[in-house]
Amino acid sequence: MTKDLITIDRRVTLKWLMGAMAVGQLAACGDQAKGLSWPEMEAIKAAGIGKDPDFTNIATPWPLTMTQAELETTAELVDLILPGEGDIPAPSKVGVPAFINEWVSAPYPDQHKDRVLIINGLKWLDDESKVRNGVPFIRAEARAQTAILDDIAFKDRVKEGLDKPAAFFARMRSLTLGAFYTTREGWADIGYMGNTPGTGDYAGPTPEAAAHIKGVIEAMGLNYTPA
Repeated sequence: MTKDLITIDRRVTLKWLMGAMAVGQLAACGDQAKGLSWPEMEAIKAAGIGKDPDFTNIATPWPLTMTQAELETTAELVDLILPGEGDIPAPSKVGVPAFINEWVSAPYPDQHKDRVLIINGLKWLDDESKVRNGVPFIRAEARAQTAILDDIAFKDRVKEGLDKPAAFFARMRSLTLGAFYTTREGWADIGYMGNTPGTGDYAGPTPEAAAHIKGVIEAMGLNYTPA
């Protein structure tokens, strides 16, 4: 049984991608681990590759490159990494697979490296599941899926010879969390309100915050004169 894939406006996923690249939190590729020898993939050659996006134009500069099967496996994996709970939806329900598709399709060096790691990692998940369970990863039972991930998910318990799949999982976990917590649903999960208007007179800092500010200013040899 496959998951329904949520369609997200490409301008939205592009903004996620460019924001993530600007912050740099998702740029550490985590693909230095040694282990299984995976084939290097050729660079993507298609119209639009190598051009930065123009957010004033509805057209997008590069093609999306993940297959439907890869997207479905991605949706299954991101929901196992960060399951939905209560009113908080699973990552696949807010477009995280679409963000990852944008990420691995982007024409930049770090994204090309991630593409090699992630596409081969998705194939490894399917191959491993077929060996263990006789079916692709998305068709395996939840316990069987978890058993595979348990061998690669924990840094101090990675099974011998699975360094590369472990690097793949770590990268997918980073991308999943980074994408999910830039959505409004992710903000709600951590109680982040964002920029919200205030009404009435400004109440000023709390007594605890004011005391901290006073201590910092006086430690610099300056006089603290609250407004």
